[in-house]
Amino acid sequence: MDNVDIVYVLLVLSTLVVLYFLLAVAGRKTKKQIHHAVLSMTASIFLWNIAVLFYLTFSNVPWILAICERLYFLGTILASISVLFTGLIFARTKIKFTWKHGLLFIVPAISIVVLFTNQSHHLFYTTFSLIPSVQDFGVYFTIHTIYSYLCIGIGLAYLLIFSIKDYGVFSKQSSLIFIGIMISLIIDAISTFKIFDWSTAIENIAFAVTISFFILAVVKFNFLNVIPIALQTVIDLIPDSYAVIDEDFEIIDYNKAFLDGFKGASRKAGIMTIIQKNYSPFDVKRFESFLQEAVREQKKVSFEVSRAAGEGFAYYTVEIIPISISRDHIGTIILKRDITEHKNDLKEVMQLNERLQSLATRDWLTQAYNRYFFDERLQQEIELVNRLQTYGQDSEKSINNFGLIMFDIDYFKIYNDNNGHLAGDELLQTIVTVVKGALYSTDIVCRYGGEEFAVICCQTSEQGIRVAAEKTRKTVEEYAFRFQDKQPGNNLTVSVGAVYCSTANMIREDLIKKVDHNLYLAKSGGRNQVVF
Repeated sequence: MDNVDIVYVLLVLSTLVVLYFLLAVAGRKTKKQIHHAVLSMTASIFLWNIAVLFYLTFSNVPWILAICERLYFLGTILASISVLFTGLIFARTKIKFTWKHGLLFIVPAISIVVLFTNQSHHLFYTTFSLIPSVQDFGVYFTIHTIYSYLCIGIGLAYLLIFSIKDYGVFSKQSSLIFIGIMISLIIDAISTFKIFDWSTAIENIAFAVTISFFILAVVKFNFLNVIPIALQTVIDLIPDSYAVIDEDFEIIDYNKAFLDGFKGASRKAGIMTIIQKNYSPFDVKRFESFLQEAVREQKKVSFEVSRAAGEGFAYYTVEIIPISISRDHIGTIILKRDITEHKNDLKEVMQLNERLQSLATRDWLTQAYNRYFFDERLQQEIELVNRLQTYGQDSEKSINNFGLIMFDIDYFKIYNDNNGHLAGDELLQTIVTVVKGALYSTDIVCRYGGEEFAVICCQTSEQGIRVAAEKTRKTVEEYAFRFQDKQPGNNLTVSVGAVYCSTANMIREDLIKKVDHNLYLAKSGGRNQVVF
């Protein structure tokens, strides 16, 4: 078989390869911009191949040769602009066509007009042949050639630059595309500039090789379905789960953490299907609601989920981040971050704060509130009464009045001297427990100093203060304390002073002086009594 026959056979095979890829891309039910760009490029190359094939097959039919001449150049015109847009869309995933993009079609449009009117002016070519040395081109062909190589060069540059930018190195998909187009570009340049005097059918065979690289990129590495959004190598090292879904909510990219955390995850799988396999119906509804909100309003949405883990729970935050270019939604990023350790740390901090708060406001021995807390809370109650008495309504004036009770253990020094300070400390603790049990939970028991205690009775009437004061005295009197038989009168008692606070312009120091004076009267009057 001579060289011409071999070239012809390879041309036929290459045309079939291009046709196969053309039908494969055209047969997709849903197509994105990248599909249309690659489809346009493949159709242009197929048109070019058919023109050369028919030119060789029907070399004795003049009208077919005339048509093939025009189809030959038409294919090259459309192929160059298609390569440019393939690179643009690959780099940006999705582009919004504007008048600026329309300007790119001006030279190809002029080229087509010049081509189809070439017989009247021969600006495109004067002699057509598949052998470069025989071809004779017109003036306009130079413009067409420069523009075509610019389009192909820019398209390849976008593939190169954005592959490195998005992946750190060439992605496997774009590497195949870049190498394939470069092979065809080099062969085409050799023919165009007549470096070797071979049949231009070699160019068509070379472009079939390019299409073979495209087929490999699609089949092996899922090209046309991968959006170059993140650094794949890097994100696989990130412990947080990461996934990218397209506008149809199908998974197109994810990292290893996502695969480990979501059973059944795979490319092309619906994100909601995967969520349903891994979470409760309640969490599925929440996720779907937040996902729709993020896409609809084009804003980042964050929420928290939890899952049973061993004897406790694992906590996660989920962030849904919509991706848009020129306000066109093209996909969504989903991030899931484990915050269990943070939650546990926060819980420990809160417990520590409670502990510190307790140390700051409570007496270390009796666990009653301390003097600092007493002063602060008493001032708050006074200010409330003052404000309501001055500005409040009649219905508010009495309901927020309060009372102050102060009691002192009778003969506490004798108790300490007879039984020791440890017994005295135990008595102080018991006194607090007994008095707290006798009063309402809203009444605030504080250790004022030494064996002296104060009770703030919030939102209490005058009669309520009388009852609380007497109840305090009587409860202590009736309780059986250790060593109380050694006390004077064979019993342990307290003296109580009390005041009712209901007038405006009260001053804390004056109030304390009044209740302290009443306590003094109770003790000097014989002890174990209430002075109100």
